[in-house]
Amino acid sequence: MAWSMAVACGHPDVCGVRANPSILRGLRRGAETLDAMRVLGLRADPRPQTSEVFLLGYPNLGLAAIENAREPFTGDPSGLHHTYAEDGDGDVATCDGDLRQRLDGRHAPLTADAIARDFDALVALAQPTDVYTHAVFDGHPDHAAVGRLLAAALERSRLTGRFHATIMHPEGTAKCMGPSAREWPNPPEWEAEPLARFTPALDVTAPPLPPCTEGARPGGWGAAGPPDELVEVPPTMQDGDLERNLKWRVIARYPSQIDCGRDSSGRVHPSCGYMRAFVKRHEFFWTRPFGSGTAPGAGTVLVVGAHPDDEALGFAGIIAAARAAGRRVVVAVVTNGDSTSP
Repeated sequence: MAWSMAVACGHPDVCGVRANPSILRGLRRGAETLDAMRVLGLRADPRPQTSEVFLLGYPNLGLAAIENAREPFTGDPSGLHHTYAEDGDGDVATCDGDLRQRLDGRHAPLTADAIARDFDALVALAQPTDVYTHAVFDGHPDHAAVGRLLAAALERSRLTGRFHATIMHPEGTAKCMGPSAREWPNPPEWEAEPLARFTPALDVTAPPLPPCTEGARPGGWGAAGPPDELVEVPPTMQDGDLERNLKWRVIARYPSQIDCGRDSSGRVHPSCGYMRAFVKRHEFFWTRPFGSGTAPGAGTVLVVGAHPDDEALGFAGIIAAARAAGRRVVVAVVTNGDSTSP
């Protein structure tokens, strides 16, 4: 792959700067999203008006700061201080796949105004009647920020429809996402080996409470109460064979996020079971209307994830079912998922 070759060869020109492991990781993860969405029949197009997949290109773990930043945020691990994304041309020297670059021919600064403009543009392009994204009480700060930013953009748009929110990290787990991934979604590692957490016949149960505490604990959904919407995934995502199961085939397109290696103590990385545990019979949501008046009929479905793989973990069933019903589906990923590790 191009980003791996750049590291191996000491490539001096990645996104216009000397090769940076964080940038290369961001490009790799963006490419994984494009690949995974192709499995579900969605295509990225350089022309925003006809594209079904968008990469906004903001930095990992930076959204909560950026959504309030009057001056450009400079804590991005890439060091570029602007958006960038995989553009699908096979050349790591160019990183022109981010939405603002596609729209205006320039990258967006990392400011509150810029990210609000990008969310407004995304909503205007999609014109959705159903929106699927993260709940504002998700434990990951990027996820919570996406929920807030998207809700604000929908309010500004004056569109009418339904907002469907889910969680991938239980409320209150921002400081313990690794340990939390070992115990939720169910079954937890104390009940099943990581590879056995692939359970397409089961439904997700409430996460253990209180968060960031060790040992088996009773489950609970917190102040929001249980989700009010369960959407059964297509039969191909309920297949008990790992190699045939469509949802797992989509999730498996994110190899950078699936590590089944063992550490020095012999324990498997949390991601190994965590990613498998999202293959469930239903996807679950907390819902509410947005806009005023009666929601229109079955229009465009907009799915917005914070990081490359979120769109598969929480919404692959929604995407497949909506496409099967003949609805237009637009998927957007807000961050590159980049980091300081290769």
